[in-house]
Amino acid sequence: MSAITTSTTSTTPTSSVRTAPARRVPVGVYAFGVAFVGAVVTGGFEAVTRAVGVPYEFAFPGAEPASMPVSGLFFAVLEFGVIGAIIAACLARWARQPRSTWRRTTVTLVVFSVVPSLVAATTTYATNVALAVSHVVAAVVIIPLVARRLSETNPRRA
Repeated sequence: MSAITTSTTSTTPTSSVRTAPARRVPVGVYAFGVAFVGAVVTGGFEAVTRAVGVPYEFAFPGAEPASMPVSGLFFAVLEFGVIGAIIAACLARWARQPRSTWRRTTVTLVVFSVVPSLVAATTTYATNVALAVSHVVAAVVIIPLVARRLSETNPRRA
């Protein structure tokens, strides 16, 4: 005796409704949002270092050290993040290779921004190190995220 097996496949109708294409957020707005995230992370870093006992009292050489307000790093990163967002928007518009130009420019700016932190007059060397590391923390968050959003080549400048 032989058995006959049959299989049936059912298909479900697909929807023919079209959805609107997703609108991309402008690079400058995206970069500002990323700067806000970087500011939050850097503010968290500041909170942890303050909890460990790092005094944020510093001044430039020749001046008396003064205490930095709590969340000072958050606002500093946010302020310079606005400048970074403007740079990102300009590079997206006018640079021939926006992504690589962004990386080179921002890494150079971070290296130069660490120098004043290392030579600032502080009450302890831990403050100098914490300030320098805070620049790196902000850069590690902001630079790659904005670079990911920028195109490798600009079709307007090809």
